[in-house]
Amino acid sequence: MTTQRGILGLVGICVLIVLLSVAGLASAFLTHLDLSLDGLLLIMTCLMMGGLFLLMLALIAKEQGWLPGSHKKESSEAPAPQAAAPRTAPTKSSETVTARSGEGK
Repeated sequence: MTTQRGILGLVGICVLIVLLSVAGLASAFLTHLDLSLDGLLLIMTCLMMGGLFLLMLALIAKEQGWLPGSHKKESSEAPAPQAAAPRTAPTKSSETVTARSGEGK
């Protein structure tokens, strides 16, 4: 029950910030601040805060299963993982390896 209350608290905060951002956008346009520097800063701040909290709200809703997602159907029989091939120890050879000029830079 406490995790459900915590999630609902987060959702409430996100919704409140999104609503305040929409109110700030509306006030910027209603007071004709939209073309002044103050209006542009207010509009950009409201868009940024609203967008961030709306994204967080969408992520919470998807995590909780409130939004339908593109879930891949899991088959009842999962394929067994293939065993890795055994690694063999490298053999030492008597050949010498020389580097050409220009390699390894």
